[in-house]
Amino acid sequence: MAHWRDTYRPARFFFLDVRAGVIVLLTLLWIRPWTLVLALVSVVLAWYLERLGLNPPGAWRALRSFLAGKDRPALPFHKIRRPVDFGRRRMAWEKPAPTGEHYIKPLPKQK
Repeated sequence: MAHWRDTYRPARFFFLDVRAGVIVLLTLLWIRPWTLVLALVSVVLAWYLERLGLNPPGAWRALRSFLAGKDRPALPFHKIRRPVDFGRRRMAWEKPAPTGEHYIKPLPKQK
């Protein structure tokens, strides 16, 4: 019987993560040349990724991060609020803007 501290360890199928072993199991259920090649490629890829220190979910996250690029905003493009200029409107309690001749008055001549 396993110890309780082993419950968090990832499940293994021989030397592979179980998620990579699923393809091997499907190959054993439906043996065709292309499924054998697919299983071999998936086993080699999973082994290589584990040598790099990545488990399958971590490899998917790394691939998604690589495809997304450096600029990854927190919101989708259609939800980003763009600046809009609605113009300056005076409130009801503000004085109206001066117009015409009253706006610029010439200075009186000094003596």
